[in-house]
Amino acid sequence: MRFLLLIVTLSFLVACSNDSAISKQLSGSDSLVIHFTAAPSDSIIKTVVTAEPNAIKKIIQFVDAKKAAEYKCGYDGQLIFFSKGQEINDASFKYTEEDCRHFLLEVDGKLYSTSMNNEAYNFLKGLAEGKNWY
Repeated sequence: MRFLLLIVTLSFLVACSNDSAISKQLSGSDSLVIHFTAAPSDSIIKTVVTAEPNAIKKIIQFVDAKKAAEYKCGYDGQLIFFSKGQEINDASFKYTEEDCRHFLLEVDGKLYSTSMNNEAYNFLKGLAEGKNWY
């Protein structure tokens, strides 16, 4: 019985420590700036700033998704993650083209392209349209 308990405990600890490089990098974020940009100039057309923990956590979960192809279709904006006033990372995103929705960021010198699900698309679209609920 003790052996079984030990196995279960070790399995739990290993499972809990399997955070991805992306979630490890972004987990300390306490504020977030989202820039929506206009193509082809990449000029900023809207900025959303939040320190709401639930919104930041949700965005991190969106970015820390399954691997996607490295698309070559431009970007609609940028997520800038901060911790105690210092930028810790940024991620570009594309949400306006259904076949090209993804996030792109660099962590520890490695480029990550992750897929954007429908919930992330709706979230970003809502923010771009002026909705401020999370």
